[in-house]
Amino acid sequence: MQHPARPTAPAPRVLVVPRYKRSGHGALDDSLQRLTVLWMKSLPEALRPQQCARRHPRVLNHIAALWALPLRCIDYLDELQTDRRGNRQGFGPGVALELQRLRARRAALVAAARQMAAGDFPVTQPMAL
Repeated sequence: MQHPARPTAPAPRVLVVPRYKRSGHGALDDSLQRLTVLWMKSLPEALRPQQCARRHPRVLNHIAALWALPLRCIDYLDELQTDRRGNRQGFGPGVALELQRLRARRAALVAAARQMAAGDFPVTQPMAL
């Protein structure tokens, strides 16, 4: 016995925004996030990137998020200093100097951590069982 065909519901409509109309960043990128403000307060006052915070909060939010990942943070700071697309304006001299100082600070912290780790623990041999 055949069952009568069930009426099918129309497929849900999905709103697709064309790529050229999509925003390149979210609403939170237009202002400093709470994590970023706390991170800035943890820095020495002379090192706090005030100009970058005012002009490029999205960039500073990203740096603050990466700060705990030292090598990735250094890579990102290096990427900000180079124009790989060939059509970038670049940062103003004040912001560029702040980014260079942050990169130098992060690299110095990595070097200090490596030196401390190398000096604290002697090289040992695994135990033979």
